[in-house]
Amino acid sequence: MAHLDITILGQQYKISCPEGEQESLLGSVAQVNEHLKEMRTSARTLRSDQLVVMAALNYRHQLNTLKEENQAQTEQLNKRIQQLQDAINGALDNTALLKD
Repeated sequence: MAHLDITILGQQYKISCPEGEQESLLGSVAQVNEHLKEMRTSARTLRSDQLVVMAALNYRHQLNTLKEENQAQTEQLNKRIQQLQDAINGALDNTALLKD
């Protein structure tokens, strides 16, 4: 387990992450910081803790939306796969009938 020192909105944190994922985590930290800075610019009246809560809600909403889209696409693909399997089975059945 790797240990990193990160800063979010000027606040220092020590966190652990799996070996080999440090760069990815640091990239995520940079994205979160950028998002929080943008939010702070548009909502100057919010405290840092309020900004973090709002950002967490935004990220969760985005994740839920992507999950729903992914589920819909998975269902479409599964339906299409079933249609293709049915068509293949039908063609094989016709071929078997022609041989008889």
